[in-house]
Amino acid sequence: MTETDFPAPPADRSGPKRRFSPLLLVMILVAIVGVGTGGYGFWTLMGYRMMNFADGAMASTVPRGSVVLYRWADVPEIPRGAVVLMDLSAYPGTSAQAGLAIQRVIGVGGDRVVCCSADNLITVNGKPVKEPYADDDNGYGRKEYRSFDVQVPPGSVYLAGDQRNNSADSRLFADMPGQGAVPLSKVRGIVVGLGSILSAEPFPQTTAFVEAGLPGDPVSDTGFRTSRYLMFAGIGLVVLGVIGAIVSVVRSAGKRRRAAAVPPGH
Repeated sequence: MTETDFPAPPADRSGPKRRFSPLLLVMILVAIVGVGTGGYGFWTLMGYRMMNFADGAMASTVPRGSVVLYRWADVPEIPRGAVVLMDLSAYPGTSAQAGLAIQRVIGVGGDRVVCCSADNLITVNGKPVKEPYADDDNGYGRKEYRSFDVQVPPGSVYLAGDQRNNSADSRLFADMPGQGAVPLSKVRGIVVGLGSILSAEPFPQTTAFVEAGLPGDPVSDTGFRTSRYLMFAGIGLVVLGVIGAIVSVVRSAGKRRRAAAVPPGH
C-alpha cells in the first residue's frame, strides 16, 4: 500500500474556534459594579422620607405647599435649632390621630428655656438666642402665648414653630404636666432637605444657638445627595455594561460568521 492509498483526514466541520472577548468580560464587570453601586445608593436613600408641608407654623422658613425631606430613623440625639418632624399627639389633650408637624428645637434635655428677655428673645440656660428665622415677637402678640420658665426633661426636646404667633407648640402647654416637652420617641425624623427625594437641596441649618454660646453643632446631613449620585451612577454603569456586552457579543458572532464563510484553504 502506497502513501497515497491512505484516506484523507476528515474535514474540520467545527468552524472557527470561539474565543472569549476581553471586552465582554469588562462590560460584565462594569454591569456588576453598577448593580452594587446603584443598589447601595438606593438602599441608603430609603433612609429618607418626604412630606408635603401645609401647616402655617413654619411658613416663614418653609412656605406652604413645600416638600420637605427628613431622615427617617430613630433619633438618639437632636441639636438645638434643628427642625424635626414630630407627632402632635405628644402634646397634652391632643388626639392620637392629630397627625404630624414640623417644628424647631429650642431646647434639649437638661436645658432651662425661658421666655422672654427684655428684647423678646428666648433664653436657653441664661443665654439669649437671636433667631433670625422667627419672624415675630415669640408670641407676645397673642394672649395664648405667655411667658414661661421650663426645665426640659432628659430624653425630650422643647419645640416652637418659626411663625411664633401661629404655632401650636410646646409653649402652649408650659403650665401643664410635662410643660410641653416632647419625648424623643415622638420625634419621627430631622428635616435635612427641601424638595423631593430625587431633587432635594440641603435644608438651611441655623447656627443661632451656637452663636449664643451654647454647645452642639448644627445638623449636617447631605447623605441623600451622595446616595442619589450613587444610585444614578449605578444605573448608568448597568446600562453601559449591558449595551457594551451586547455589542461585544454581536461583533464576535459577526467575526465567526465571516470566518465560517471563507472556503478551506483560502
